[in-house]
Amino acid sequence: MKRLKVKNDFIFQRIFGQPENKEILISFLNAVLELEGDKQLEDIEIIENTRLKKEGINDKLGILDIRAKTMLGEHINIEVQLVNQYNMDKRTIFYWSKIFTEQLKEGQPFNELKKTITINILDFSYIDVDSYSTVFHLWEDRHKDCKLTDIMEVRFIELPKFRRAKPDLGKPLDRWLVFIEDSPEEVLEMAMREEPAIARAEEVLQYLGSFDEIRRYYEAREMAVHDEITRITGARQEGLQEGRQEGRKEGVLQSRVDIVKNMRSQGIKDDDIAKLTGLTIQEIKAIK
Repeated sequence: MKRLKVKNDFIFQRIFGQPENKEILISFLNAVLELEGDKQLEDIEIIENTRLKKEGINDKLGILDIRAKTMLGEHINIEVQLVNQYNMDKRTIFYWSKIFTEQLKEGQPFNELKKTITINILDFSYIDVDSYSTVFHLWEDRHKDCKLTDIMEVRFIELPKFRRAKPDLGKPLDRWLVFIEDSPEEVLEMAMREEPAIARAEEVLQYLGSFDEIRRYYEAREMAVHDEITRITGARQEGLQEGRQEGRKEGVLQSRVDIVKNMRSQGIKDDDIAKLTGLTIQEIKAIK
């Protein structure tokens, strides 16, 4: 039986976003957030994603994300994005702001707002650096060591960049990305030996693949991604074609302008230019 793709957002949500799999999510977050020693997460609350119930699972390309809350009250949101819609920077700030502001109830003071972290797992390159894992905070422009606040954190994990690098199985994040990607079986086995939570996640993945209904939902999400890529690619190609046609038109117009100006510089009258070029007198007179 063919292994399901972990980065299919429906499957990802079923592995990492279910309360019964909490230890899997904790291990993954510790790796992504680079937490070590006594700073590691030991427990979290997984917030149920009600959008899965309100929307059909195969209704266009909706958002299947994972929401969690740490024991310190920090909010974490994980989103898997497989299609580059060229708006990821604005999109992630928008969703971060919604999660951040939803914390505050009417009458509560601002100092009760807790740190909010968004984690974006992208199957395309987006950030203009070589590293596949990047993290953003609010820093002062001229004093890079001056952080305004730690309450905002945005992380990107870009899978194409990871695929180009040789995984370092000594790093917890690399081990988890080996699991998320379609890695060679021997590399995956090494990652599972190093991290028991990955072995547990692989068991969950195999279990999910044994259900026909799960596979139908999985295929629906795969088709939605395929359709979205086709739509965006078609729109870009159409835009490029229109741009080329417009460029050709502008090129022809500029060529006519240059010809008329050149003939005038040689003392040729507008009536004669019209006869030689096929342009109307009105078109020629419009050329200053």
